[in-house]
Amino acid sequence: MRRLLNFISFIICFGLSSAAFGQSHMDAEADDVLKAVQTYMSGLDSLLVQADVAEDSVYGDTHKLQFGGTLKLGIQRPAQFFAVYHSDFENRRMYVNGGSFTVFDEDVNVYAEASAQGSLNEVFDRLHADFGINSPGGELFGGNAYELLVKKASKVIYVGVSQVNGTACHHIAGVLENMDWQLWVQKDGDPQLCKYLVTDRDVPMAPQFSITFRKWVANADISAESFEFQAPADAEAIEFVR
Repeated sequence: MRRLLNFISFIICFGLSSAAFGQSHMDAEADDVLKAVQTYMSGLDSLLVQADVAEDSVYGDTHKLQFGGTLKLGIQRPAQFFAVYHSDFENRRMYVNGGSFTVFDEDVNVYAEASAQGSLNEVFDRLHADFGINSPGGELFGGNAYELLVKKASKVIYVGVSQVNGTACHHIAGVLENMDWQLWVQKDGDPQLCKYLVTDRDVPMAPQFSITFRKWVANADISAESFEFQAPADAEAIEFVR
């Protein structure tokens, strides 16, 4: 569950329809902020971000440790995507480009490819259905963010204005049956995302996952080479397991 939510955090409102808002369990102020994010994000042709991630791991149901990582991600509509994810547990790169999806595991020097025809929405829906793949940033295109974070929430509240790395942000929180999420959205200027945090109450000691955005470039000029996977000479090609 937490692995799936790790990257739903990324651009959470990008793939939502307007029907996701205006539910009876949502505060009016939270509704206004999420609508602004959805309008802003859906109007972008490209996006380049860098972020710091942190994730708790529970050991023996008695204590938890926090581990970190970094994420760099680029999106170019209608159908180009790359992500570079380095953490204490895994180091991977993912690409959608030219009708194919590639994931490269740097730790074991292997990569796999699959067909990726259609829009990014369609690509990530199909990858999840066929291979159980939850790619960094991909869930935002499939509409699952609505199902997981809004529709199934018992409440979505506007907490107030909080600081994230010196930036004033709208602070929004959602409560679901087994998890809580919090979202910080820049208050002044474009409503870009500043931070997202998930608390998993379905696991002992309620571990958390967070992603804090430290670089955000809307409508970025991303080079074509950024979306191209070049396999190392000694890398091994393997097959995805269904």
